[in-house]
Amino acid sequence: MNQNKDGMPYFPNSPYVTDNVGKFGDELKTLLTISRARRYQNGQIIYMQGERSRCFYFLGQGKVKISIFRENGSEKILAIQEDNTFFGESAAFDRYPYFATATALEESDIHVINIDEAESLIKAHPEVSLLIITAIIRKLRLLGLQVEDLSFLDAQKRVAHILLKLMQEVGEVTGTGILIKKRITHEDLANITGLSRVTVTNVLNHLNRLRLITKGRLKYTIIDREKLESFVESNE
Repeated sequence: MNQNKDGMPYFPNSPYVTDNVGKFGDELKTLLTISRARRYQNGQIIYMQGERSRCFYFLGQGKVKISIFRENGSEKILAIQEDNTFFGESAAFDRYPYFATATALEESDIHVINIDEAESLIKAHPEVSLLIITAIIRKLRLLGLQVEDLSFLDAQKRVAHILLKLMQEVGEVTGTGILIKKRITHEDLANITGLSRVTVTNVLNHLNRLRLITKGRLKYTIIDREKLESFVESNE
């Protein structure tokens, strides 16, 4: 089992995708030789749900939100991506429209990769395909686990489970517990879990009263990891 720098078990299944390049650094360098570098500003849409896919993207530095919107304007966040991650690759390779919208959450340096040029490159350098496969599998794992949460967990357990996933991916051990090192609003958690903001707020307050977590300004600390895991696994 992999571990993060604090010795905690590490499972790459949180909605924060922080690196899907892994050991394929040389393959990435080869792929980026055909890319076009662009800088996107906070709030700028990179591609829209339903738009014809011609390219996929590599986020060098910054933050990008991948989300699905319904006709009524409600949003479901699939992933929030940071440095060294691919997005838009599934739609690009199957030539169907993008099934989600990608939006920059801060100033971001992004490499745009044309799918036709990428396929030609892969034919000449087949090892690059391993890089792409790794990125796609990471997304499939994430989406599969989100379906599991939506199908089998109630609201309280859904929020607790997301906090545990974030802890595993971006947690840092402190003197008071495990701090989730990301600025996350109640609205972010609502959009990730598929719940209303009011429900998420009520659940967080409940977990705080149970002394399972503490809440700071846009940050959360898990103060009893074992009890929070038991809370998610209980049949009550």
